[in-house]
Amino acid sequence: VFSGISGLKGVHCCGNTDWSILMDTSVDIINFDTYAYADSLAIYTDALKAFIKRGGAVAWGIVPTDEKALKEETAASLKDRLEAAMSHFDSKGLPFAELARHSLITPACGLGLKSLDAAERAPELLAELSALLRRKHGTV
Repeated sequence: VFSGISGLKGVHCCGNTDWSILMDTSVDIINFDTYAYADSLAIYTDALKAFIKRGGAVAWGIVPTDEKALKEETAASLKDRLEAAMSHFDSKGLPFAELARHSLITPACGLGLKSLDAAERAPELLAELSALLRRKHGTV
């Protein structure tokens, strides 16, 4: 599907999908709304293991873009939420540390139609979360 595209190839999905279909392509990065749909990836453990083994990466869209959630969440609450989502795979044979090495964090979706406050808050929260994760895990 992506064979004619040079460079890194990424796909973002704002909802649930059959993740194995995407992981079976030559896509390098899968980005999804982890904040709302973390469980959607959980049933694809074997496909995720193979995707990671071939060098793929997961962009965990853990920072909400919903304005109410952005006001309520903290870096600490999002860290707990992300660790819970990632820990599922650790219990299924994909070590947390290995998954973390193939991970990055992002906002859940785009911010183009959000208020200025939300568009500023999301990257601030993302930076705070990144610092927390790096202190604890050395990566992500």
